[in-house]
Amino acid sequence: MRKRKAEMPGKPNYLSVPSALKELEKIELVRQPNGNYKLDHAVTATQKVILGAFGLDEEWIKTQASLIGKDIQNDAMPEEQKDDDEDAENEEY
Repeated sequence: MRKRKAEMPGKPNYLSVPSALKELEKIELVRQPNGNYKLDHAVTATQKVILGAFGLDEEWIKTQASLIGKDIQNDAMPEEQKDDDEDAENEEY
């Protein structure tokens, strides 16, 4: 993050570790009425700069959010329904 801060004009306050963590904590998932999970808001320009300091981008966040949403959805599914879904995937037609 020091390199990124040195490259930028002015002194951005959001590139200190505490403020960067606070900014990244704002990235959150919400449950949609259909049961799927989605990012609550778009990734902000500030968050993109912070993520870029670690070699990450907005697409990586969206991919991870999708995977986490699927994990949450699967964990919330009742055991019996999970077994039915697994059986349906293994059936041959």
